[in-house]
Amino acid sequence: MPENDNAIVLKKELEEILPRKLAQVFRDYGLDLDELLVPLKWKPLVLFIGNYSSGKSTFINEFLGRDIQRTGQAPTDDSFTIITAPEGEEPEGDLTGSTVVNDERFPFESLRGFGQKLLSHLSMKRVKAPVLENIAIIDTPGMLDSVTEQDRGYDYLGVIGEFAKLADLIVLMFDPHKAGTIKETYKVLRVTLPGMVGEDRVRFVLNRIDECESLEDLVRAYGTLCWNLSQMTGRKDIPRIFLTYARIEGREVLPEFKIWEKEREELKRSLLDAPRMRLYHMLQEVDNVVRELALEIEALENLKSRFRTKLWGFSKSLIFAGTGAFFLGDLAMNLIFGYPSNPFVMDLVSGTLGPHSFLWPLIWLLLVVAAGSAVFQKITFPRFARKYADDPDPLVKLKTPYERDLWPVVRQRVSELIEKHARRQVWMPHSRNLQKVRRFLKKDLQAFYERIKLY
Repeated sequence: MPENDNAIVLKKELEEILPRKLAQVFRDYGLDLDELLVPLKWKPLVLFIGNYSSGKSTFINEFLGRDIQRTGQAPTDDSFTIITAPEGEEPEGDLTGSTVVNDERFPFESLRGFGQKLLSHLSMKRVKAPVLENIAIIDTPGMLDSVTEQDRGYDYLGVIGEFAKLADLIVLMFDPHKAGTIKETYKVLRVTLPGMVGEDRVRFVLNRIDECESLEDLVRAYGTLCWNLSQMTGRKDIPRIFLTYARIEGREVLPEFKIWEKEREELKRSLLDAPRMRLYHMLQEVDNVVRELALEIEALENLKSRFRTKLWGFSKSLIFAGTGAFFLGDLAMNLIFGYPSNPFVMDLVSGTLGPHSFLWPLIWLLLVVAAGSAVFQKITFPRFARKYADDPDPLVKLKTPYERDLWPVVRQRVSELIEKHARRQVWMPHSRNLQKVRRFLKKDLQAFYERIKLY
């Protein structure tokens, strides 16, 4: 079975096992498992971004073997275009942005939040091409230098970030004439992508190298891009940069540039590897989210344990007070008010106990229990909950650097759960849920990791 077919099978298995094993646990803690499953709903995605003259559309056309996207030296397309194969008996054709975001088959519902202006600049092209059977491609408007959200009418960088979060591979293209000098490129690399994806998903490409007049020209462009990338990423170690060019009829390529022909083919092969990358990234995401959940449950289980200790201590004091009230309450009434004439203790000593002897002791016992319960419900427990809602740090022991990295996000969730639902949390079966989560991580998820290593 081909690698991508294996990845597709594993993806379906992961999509089935997550709800079966963890759906109820997610619901117990107010989490939406569907959000984790959204990337699995559809095909693996390859996102192309770059400045307006970097050759994205030309490369896509060559990759598909058809002229699908408009090309040109100046900005030619101001729309986000999702390119995919028709499903089943569907014909080729285009879908509008409104149709795309409202179709439950596609994972693009979140784009509705960017407003109608974006939807008028969003479309889906259904194209019959073999490479689109297992992946979909997203072409984006070219990044510009001095453009604002007001100029575009929507949050361009926000949309890029949303697509990046869904994408399994991101191809970031530059051209020799503007090698990393576009302002929006800086913002994407410095802010947008680091907040959404890991570097392993990004392919850096210096495209259109055939337009360099000499090898020295290319070296200067490459050096400029490396320098700009170091400034944009804040790192001294530069990621790999693919050097490519498009095959255009009538355009001669310098002989010394043809050595990069294999890099273009390698880049194309990496795009076809998107299904396997999808599964690998999903396993990473599932691993991360489930470990966050495990840390959250651990904190709440410790909250429950501390509540039991608090409740037992209060109960012992209440038992002591109730016992004193039972034996001495009506005696105190007799000493102060002269009533009842025969307190419980006197009847007990004289051996004249009868049903009437228990009336006032029981009343005093019930009064003390009721008062104690009210104090615990209205004062003691709210103080207990507020203490850990304000500072949940004592509820966990962070044993590894990885757990310390997860805790800031989990800490906020734990704090909110205690603040809003403290009474529910101290009675929930956290220990049982924690066992389910740990068993999933140790057994089920580990099995997926072992299987994907074989492909």
